[in-house]
Amino acid sequence: MGDSLHLSATDLAALAFFLVVWVLHTLASDGKLVSRVSLTTAMNAQREAWMRNMAEREVRIVDTAIMSGLQQG
Repeated sequence: MGDSLHLSATDLAALAFFLVVWVLHTLASDGKLVSRVSLTTAMNAQREAWMRNMAEREVRIVDTAIMSGLQQG
């Protein structure tokens, strides 16, 4: 138990690099490094605009096929 943990300069550099990359990865995956619109957000906005447009005009066969596909997943 008398042995203490001895780390070389290379080990400390590797540990520091790991911690920096870990923090940067966490921030990037949470969307805090770059604030841009995700694909899901853009698709939801486009889908909402399409549905509003569809509600104002007469029903078409293509619209019903698309709605059926969206409802089924």
